[in-house]
Amino acid sequence: MTTATTGSTELDVLGALLAFDFIGFAQKSAALDPTDPEYGQAVGAAFGLAARRRFPQGATPREIGGYVAEFLGSLEAGAEDFDPAALERLITDGLGAAPAEDGERPDPERTMQARLVLTLRWVRELGLDLDGQRELLTEAERLLTA
Repeated sequence: MTTATTGSTELDVLGALLAFDFIGFAQKSAALDPTDPEYGQAVGAAFGLAARRRFPQGATPREIGGYVAEFLGSLEAGAEDFDPAALERLITDGLGAAPAEDGERPDPERTMQARLVLTLRWVRELGLDLDGQRELLTEAERLLTA
């Protein structure tokens, strides 16, 4: 179970990003410890919720691949920072599919970065206003304490 402090801090980081508070985002991100075994769980919970809202009927591997290609093509800079296959696995996992057993352990910091960027994008695509964003973060926090 994620501690309230770890989860709250991560969700504060995501909340700052969603609010385009880049100074707060940087400050709050500095407080996160990628070596913490619970690192990424809170953002992962919010990511999964956002993924299931963005793809309410689920998505086929082909649809996910197309989405990832479109996402990477839309980035003005930084697309090279993301591995398309890793993004596809991340989205598949976020939608609740069984993770692939390829033996590869994803880098926690790259996973966090990808989840943050994709969650931000999905929140924008879904048109979530401030109340909708708060609801997403509150629901993620509830998942962590359940």
